[in-house]
Amino acid sequence: MDEKERIEKIMLLEEMNSAVFAAEIGIQGSTLSHILNGRNNPSLDVLKKILNRFRTVSSDWLILGVGSMYRTEKQSQAPTLFDSIDENVSKSNILSPILEDKNVSTSSSIQQKVASNSEIHPPIVSEPVISASIPHIEITQRSVRKIIVYYTDNTFQEFESH
Repeated sequence: MDEKERIEKIMLLEEMNSAVFAAEIGIQGSTLSHILNGRNNPSLDVLKKILNRFRTVSSDWLILGVGSMYRTEKQSQAPTLFDSIDENVSKSNILSPILEDKNVSTSSSIQQKVASNSEIHPPIVSEPVISASIPHIEITQRSVRKIIVYYTDNTFQEFESH
């Protein structure tokens, strides 16, 4: 089974025609048509878009034709930047004690609270304690939509929440 047939299998199992599938993965309908008609092989970009949209599809299966179509527990993707580290840690658990206490060292208190509530324990560096009066702040539900990392070689990488 070649890449074209594997793409057709995904479309069949997801019950999508070519126009809907192309729109779902974010490519032109003509690009998908050329792939399905055998005129072009799918580019790495197209394969990445398929894997990004259909997270349960195994990359080994789609690209190499090896293994099963769907990921197993061991193959599952590493958490992304937007996945929660620990479901028990929430903004309210971290910020409530800080907002209630008027004289706190915000930097060290937040670091200690995060370290005690999550599985990641970064070394805490001693910093000068600065007391600050924190006014009442109304917390609204917000989430990260996009992060762009710029590297010293003038390249960048984007991370988007889905």
